[in-house]
Amino acid sequence: MAEEKKMPATEAMVKLLDKLVEETVETKKLVESTIPEGIIEPLALITVTTTPTIVHPPHLDKHWFSMSIVNDGDVACWIIVNTGKSSDRPYQLYPEEVYEVDMRSAKIRDVYAWTDSGTTILRIKGLR
Repeated sequence: MAEEKKMPATEAMVKLLDKLVEETVETKKLVESTIPEGIIEPLALITVTTTPTIVHPPHLDKHWFSMSIVNDGDVACWIIVNTGKSSDRPYQLYPEEVYEVDMRSAKIRDVYAWTDSGTTILRIKGLR
């Protein structure tokens, strides 16, 4: 029968504490990622036509937690949030309507918008 080597208690305690610190740091990062910085980023007015427009948050490495889009024009438009992840069923945003999205974490990477005909103006604000 092979003899088992026992780890000294102090060494085992140090390894356990190192693991605990590592997991605490990871948990802290996870919690911090769910808390917005409190910065609201209004974009310049966006003109939307029949040619699709893609809008990104101004800082590409800092995604939005939530956003609102106001259709200030006279024409309805179609909206898709997070084109790489969303379904291909867009939301139809009518004139004077407000569309709000809250992902509860920094997940909004882009907005895709277009009209069936004509031109409209969108006001977009994001929270990061």
